[in-house]
Amino acid sequence: MVTKTEDNSEIRKREDLGLRESRRLERIFLYHRWLYVVAIILMALVYKDLPLTAIIGLSVSLGLVNVFDWFIYRKIGSLQEQTMLSLGMLSVDGLVSWGLMLLFIRQPSAIVYAIFALVVIEGAVRFSLAGSLLTGLFFIIGLSGAWIYRVSVLGMNFDLAAYVFWVGLITLLSIMVGMSVREGRKQRAYAETLSNEKALFIERRRISNELHDTVLKSLQGLALEAHALGKIPENRESAVESRARYIEEVCNGMSQEIRGVVLELRESEGNKAQGLKPQMTEIVDTWGKGSKIPVDLIFKGEVPVLPLKLSHDIRRVVGEALANIQRHSGATRVDMEFTASGDSLELKISDNGHGFDFTPEDLYAFVGKGRLGLVSMKERVELAGGTFCLTSSGDGTTIYVYVPLGKSRRHMPEPL
Repeated sequence: MVTKTEDNSEIRKREDLGLRESRRLERIFLYHRWLYVVAIILMALVYKDLPLTAIIGLSVSLGLVNVFDWFIYRKIGSLQEQTMLSLGMLSVDGLVSWGLMLLFIRQPSAIVYAIFALVVIEGAVRFSLAGSLLTGLFFIIGLSGAWIYRVSVLGMNFDLAAYVFWVGLITLLSIMVGMSVREGRKQRAYAETLSNEKALFIERRRISNELHDTVLKSLQGLALEAHALGKIPENRESAVESRARYIEEVCNGMSQEIRGVVLELRESEGNKAQGLKPQMTEIVDTWGKGSKIPVDLIFKGEVPVLPLKLSHDIRRVVGEALANIQRHSGATRVDMEFTASGDSLELKISDNGHGFDFTPEDLYAFVGKGRLGLVSMKERVELAGGTFCLTSSGDGTTIYVYVPLGKSRRHMPEPL
């Protein structure tokens, strides 16, 4: 039942998109049709021998059709109705084009048949390859009738070369334009599919990072505490109470973290803003008290107020970096520097620990070992449009982060 509901919802969504596109096309052709009226009047001024009554009749009829089209397309509420209107308007444009060409049927020149190329293009835009081929076939049948009329009624010579030329030209135009429009729509549909898949992939990676940075770490801590709790002798009630209180605090903190993630997923990105300085100061102070490792926090430049999503990602990057330093580095000091330059923000985190052997190719190898921290930081920065770089040696480890804040997309220089 759920699957059927989702399928119906997807069908309605595609129909709504198709209706909006058809309405936009109808509006474009409506404007263009007024140009046809102007063209008919100009032809009457240039060719003085054209029947004035026919010219006035075509102009007035086309104008009334345009007014009818403008009134109807704004009232239509379904894709099927819009398709019927599009088909009707295409037929009207084809008949008007043939009306103009019949006015020139006594003229020896057949250049006026080029007018129908516009109808072929309209058919392709409205109905892809099928529309262009049908309008081309309509032209060929009409042209055959016109040549028969010229020979049998008007007694004019039958120019086979001209007939073959126009039939071949319109046929070639129908095929080329129709196939181009069809391939263009296929490419657009493919691009939309890729865009949707990319958005889904990015969201899955983001949720994966959130779970790693919140739930997974908290559960690992709880597992260690539960293991230690089982090792406490029975007569150490105070130690049991302390461990139990810590587990309770971790659970409450994890609950708040998960609630924050859920709220962020429900909110529109960037609809809130938070200050970076107080956030980083609080994180560093809390971490320094717990790790007993001093942190020198420096801000350079006017640090802007960041959107909620970007502020959240920077907090996660800093938190993961400090956690790695505490667990693995053996450092006795950390230097953290934020540099703001109007359209960008750069972050540098350095420690004086023992470092580790690392090459860029090793980064994703950590995932196979269940170590997601560095990859999580890198992906957060890159999803924000920035650059992440890490260097490590026996003198310590340094993390460089560059994030553009405006339209800037330059890459951060290679670290020294």
